[in-house]
Amino acid sequence: MRPGYHITPKQGFLNDPNGLAQFREKYHVFYQWLPDVVLHGSKRWRHCVSEDLVHWIDQGCGLEPTEWYEKQGCYSGSGIVSEGKYYIFYTGNVRDREGGRRTYQCMAVSENGETFAKKGPVVCLPRGYTPHFRDPKVWKKNGRWWMMVGAQTTKHKGNVALFVSEDPQNWRWVGNLLEESRDWGFMCECPDILEIQGQEFLVLSIQKREGSVGMVFAGRMDYQRGRFLTDPKSGRFIDEGLDFYAPQSFWDESGRCLMLGWIGAGTQEYQLSQPAAEEGWLHSLTIPRVVGLYKGKLCQRPAEELKMLRGKEMSAEGKGSIVIDRGSASLEILAECPKGENVAFDLGTVLMMDYIKENHLVRFRRKRWGMPGYDEKSFSLGSLDRIHIFLDYSTAEVFLNDGETTFTFKAYFDKNTEMRFFF
Repeated sequence: MRPGYHITPKQGFLNDPNGLAQFREKYHVFYQWLPDVVLHGSKRWRHCVSEDLVHWIDQGCGLEPTEWYEKQGCYSGSGIVSEGKYYIFYTGNVRDREGGRRTYQCMAVSENGETFAKKGPVVCLPRGYTPHFRDPKVWKKNGRWWMMVGAQTTKHKGNVALFVSEDPQNWRWVGNLLEESRDWGFMCECPDILEIQGQEFLVLSIQKREGSVGMVFAGRMDYQRGRFLTDPKSGRFIDEGLDFYAPQSFWDESGRCLMLGWIGAGTQEYQLSQPAAEEGWLHSLTIPRVVGLYKGKLCQRPAEELKMLRGKEMSAEGKGSIVIDRGSASLEILAECPKGENVAFDLGTVLMMDYIKENHLVRFRRKRWGMPGYDEKSFSLGSLDRIHIFLDYSTAEVFLNDGETTFTFKAYFDKNTEMRFFF
């Protein structure tokens, strides 16, 4: 059930993607990692490198908690390339004997992309925030360095702290990035900012009492005021599936905005009950996705490099029921849908979708593990023209209408997955 082409640990627990960058023509992806299948502990940054976004080489741990300012974990953060150096910014987590927490935003730098020299804390906790203060995102704009950090205020409200600097080391706190009148949950994690074709978007992983969700907001970054101004009607799930969280983006050397997310999250019981945990590993990252615009909204499409995974192609055309059995659960599927018709598919009775044209509703059903029944997710969609699916034994990523809407699932398929499509 271990995925074949997704970044997945050989053993242990994976969560957030970290430090993404292309440096000296190689793609670098770190992720939060623990050597055992447990959700909490002294997190490390596991390091993977690729020349083509498809074939990844595990470089081992790129960051380990060895210093006083990170002794209980090197938590999430981002990467940026500037003047021939690769900088990574991350959160150092420190706990005392009484369970109290201290947090530091730290920096490390590399000139070869292999070894990183730690420079220690560059931002300490400002007044007005609890120690739930983490996941620095750093970028450059108008000749200056900018950093935003996911935060919880002392009022136990979610927000994002903004900092500015003339260099990567000396930071000045600007203030809260978000208007406090809006509900941002009790904690904002993994903030990210994207500017696509002149439009700006803020991505947040928001913790609320009812659960954690990845959201995207259209708006405008006001650098003079230090605020991200959101459209009051803006705000939607960045992925409509059941298992997508903590996405992070970066720009590659060809000018593409690429994004990877964590195929995971959920309650401790939900995560540790998965069949993969019994094999000694848990979770994967998504395939690399190219971020663009579709009808003015943020969309995600599979990176073109993934086409090199294609092997023996099989095509079928018709109306009614089409059955395909490739004897594998590691597949790419593309389907063109008849205009104005109902559409459905069944992938090995593990993942099923139907689109009802009368009410413009897409419904997914994902088979539960360890108990009977299915989990469901529905979404309103004006029309369904194209379906693009990536299956990889225990993951499913579905792109509708060229990435207008995406659905990401943990889905544990049998080795032989019979697929049925109904048009």
